[in-house]
Amino acid sequence: MGQVFTINLSGSAFHYQLIKLNQINRIVESQILLQGTTVTLCKDEKGWTQKENTVPIVKELVQAIGNSISLRYRI
Repeated sequence: MGQVFTINLSGSAFHYQLIKLNQINRIVESQILLQGTTVTLCKDEKGWTQKENTVPIVKELVQAIGNSISLRYRI
């Protein structure tokens, strides 16, 4: 899981790397390295959200990264 992925959003390119991917029941947690910062994203029935708020990320970026992970790893 050392591959670097790129998301283009609103004319800007964001690079992230998937560090860890865990699925417990219907909740998926993915730990990513987003431009030098480690962030944990969670997927539940409502969609993708950011777990911790120490470094808040734009909601659209969280959704775009989450969708990218879902398509890549079929979760």
